[in-house]
Formats: sequence, C-alpha cells, structure tokens
Amino acid sequence: MTRVSVEVPAELVSRVRETVLLLYEATAESLHLALRAGAPDEAHMHRARLDDLDDLARRLTRSERATALDAPRELLHDVLYGALIDAGERLAQASNACWRGELPLDRVQETAEEVLELDALLRELSP
Repeated sequence: MTRVSVEVPAELVSRVRETVLLLYEATAESLHLALRAGAPDEAHMHRARLDDLDDLARRLTRSERATALDAPRELLHDVLYGALIDAGERLAQASNACWRGELPLDRVQETAEEVLELDALLRELSP
C-alpha cells in the first residue's frame, strides 16, 4: 500500500482524532468477528489496520497543534472522509439552527470552513 502524508491543521486535530477512534473501534470489532469466524487472512488485515490507527491516534493525542500524519493512502482517505461526513452533518445542523434564529451566522461560516478544509485535505490524497 502506498503511504502518504498530510498536515492536519490545529483546528481540525480533535475532529480527525474522533474519526480515528471511531475507525479503531469498528476495526477492533471486525478483528474480533474475523477471529471468531476463523479467518486468519482477514484477521491479519484488521490487525495491520489497528496498528496504523493506533499510530495515528498517538500522534493526534500529543497536542492540539498542527500534526503531520503519515499512513496508507486508503486509511487516511477513510479518516478524512469520515471527518468530512461528520463536519457536513454539523454544517446542516448549524444551518438549521441559524435559520431558526438559534445560532449566529458566523458559527455556520466556521463550520463551513471546516468542511472546506477537510475537503482540501482529501484532495491532497488524490493520485
């Protein structure tokens, strides 16, 4: 697998960390199911992904500063895409709250900027 690097801006570190932890949990569950099913090749694949996710989680836990991440392209894509989906959902909620007068427009703009930043990071992974 091709390894790639991406610089996660400080304001996105916590959001990306949340996605890494969710993927870690899902992969650990998949490993458990593969072991129960007696599928050693699949279990090996999940173990390798857990190792990469563990490395990403460690790097993202150290600080809230901009952080360089290096991992297989497919894994970084999954992480950033998951964070983008979450940001898109927050943008929809913020937009609705703003429309109802419950949230100022600048909060919607902040969330929209997060969506755009995550999209830009994903585009950096394109071959």
